[in-house]
Amino acid sequence: MRPTEPFRREHEELLSHIEHISQAAREVARLARGERELLVARILEFLRGTLLPHAEAEEEVLYPEWAKLIGFADAAVPMVHDHEAIIARVERLEQADVDDVDTLQELLYGLYALIGVHFRKEEDIQLPVFDAAPSEVTVGVLERMESLTAHTHEHAH
Repeated sequence: MRPTEPFRREHEELLSHIEHISQAAREVARLARGERELLVARILEFLRGTLLPHAEAEEEVLYPEWAKLIGFADAAVPMVHDHEAIIARVERLEQADVDDVDTLQELLYGLYALIGVHFRKEEDIQLPVFDAAPSEVTVGVLERMESLTAHTHEHAH
């Protein structure tokens, strides 16, 4: 088993929620106003309550450790830019008029694509570095990530 398996499993769990965002984008035009409001509220609850705290923990723990391991201080700058793009769309989704179906679809599809590509980058570029690192480094990083995001998982289930 790869040392980063717990992190990869967490990503799989998050990705199942991300799939709901794509599904929501397809369905949103066919929903009544009240259903649209509930759907957007549920998605925002997941994004604000689970996904963004995960991103904050990455910026605090995972990215600095990864940059240290590969010996390039600014290595994670593109990953942080992804987070900023995701946050900007979350904020636009919060402010979007629930009757503006075109904007809702644009934002939901955009979030789905950005988050999916971002996760692929982490899994293909960052996690292999942790799998190859001394196990105490990887275990320490994963434990610190878990302690920062543990309270968010209680709300997600």
